[in-house]
Amino acid sequence: SSTSEGSILDSITSNVGAVADSSTTLHDGDVIAIRSRLDNDFYPQSCTKYVHPPRNFQDFLAVKDPVLFEDDHIAIVNKPGGLDCIGEKRSDLQSILPFVLRPPCNIVQKNKSSSQCYLPRPVHRLDRKTSGCVMVAKSKNAMRQFSHLFASRQVQKSYCAVTFGIPTPLDKNNSETLDGKEYNVINYPIDGKDAVTLWRIVQTVTTKEYGKLSLLHCLPKTGRNHQIRRHLSYCLDAPIVGDNKYDGGGHLAKETRKLGLFLCSNRIECVHAIDKSNVSVEIPLP
Repeated sequence: SSTSEGSILDSITSNVGAVADSSTTLHDGDVIAIRSRLDNDFYPQSCTKYVHPPRNFQDFLAVKDPVLFEDDHIAIVNKPGGLDCIGEKRSDLQSILPFVLRPPCNIVQKNKSSSQCYLPRPVHRLDRKTSGCVMVAKSKNAMRQFSHLFASRQVQKSYCAVTFGIPTPLDKNNSETLDGKEYNVINYPIDGKDAVTLWRIVQTVTTKEYGKLSLLHCLPKTGRNHQIRRHLSYCLDAPIVGDNKYDGGGHLAKETRKLGLFLCSNRIECVHAIDKSNVSVEIPLP
């Protein structure tokens, strides 16, 4: 290859082992090689445009059971805290998905260009600091149909959270029983819109470092911005450990921020929008 031809390669390696890009200047005697990814069961390089997965790929794989459910239409993955669902510069969950999920078997993806491939992407989002279940669509049809399920509140989600203190119900006469367990009700508007969260205490502990802590199981009946975080902090005076936005800013709260946000989306359940089977995925409560 001539110098001008080599300089426009997106993925080349020089004779000193450096990874170069389209702005790299080549010199006489440089040895270049085009890197490519070996075929595997995941989305091919012709679709992803990249040889290597994003840098935070290993952080995703370090999570126990990173892929919780998968078929030809959707997947449910276990997002680690600190990772945006959709972000920039290949630093998000969406950029990782083609390297851990399999394309639909009824679609021949191998010889398709990136513009012809539908890459998997989240149907909904979790906050960056929140961990847990995220549903992913593998086709435009799946995205459209499952988005409708979320919009029409036909998807049941639950969360677990560790909070400061031991919260008490706002109204002991306002509760609901689900699956044999009694949940307290928070019915308090957020940003002028109705917002309802069911919650129950799973366990309480007293620690030397952080005082009394509670593990809560929460069922949001609506989907307002930061709903669980705001309801627990503002209505129960029980902010989530590690929540730098709603923890009140006290000394103890600031000390725990470095530990991350103790909020996990631990369950998703719905009727499959395409094959009508029951989809139920759960990360067991600790």
